[in-house]
Amino acid sequence: MRGLIEELHKIGDGINVVARVLLGVTSLMLCVAVIGQFILRWVGMSLPWATEFACYIFVWTTMLGSAVASRHLLHIGVDLVINLFRGKTRTFLMVVADLILIGALILFTVASGEYTIAQIPHKGTTIPFSLAWFYVSLPLSGIIMIYYTFVQLLENICYGEARRIPLPGDEG
Repeated sequence: MRGLIEELHKIGDGINVVARVLLGVTSLMLCVAVIGQFILRWVGMSLPWATEFACYIFVWTTMLGSAVASRHLLHIGVDLVINLFRGKTRTFLMVVADLILIGALILFTVASGEYTIAQIPHKGTTIPFSLAWFYVSLPLSGIIMIYYTFVQLLENICYGEARRIPLPGDEG
């Protein structure tokens, strides 16, 4: 099982690199749109599409950030009850929590996938693209989070807890 978990971590590393690059690109695009719109309004001009674009790209940034955070166990959690226990009871509670989270993520991914499909014929008010391009970040990030949570579930079952993976720069 250890070999399988290591292989899954290697796949997760690749997914994480792609997600972090996309997160950087979307963050940069968001900054350019918002700051550019601010500067242009300051001088009496405006880009009609910038505000709408910033809203949609913010969805991408938020969802990709959530996926990356789930990889590194950085989501806010209420672990007060779990921290009261040790040993096998704690491991059992962690497994149950992971199973509940996977179930919720599956529901989220299915619902957001249906919503994204429903948005295919709709175009933005000022952006002539299908809104599905913007909302596809929801099911995509849901799938990524399901994958990471599944690996963490296997670690909880095999080792008693999920391995914390530091962000680059936090290794020291």
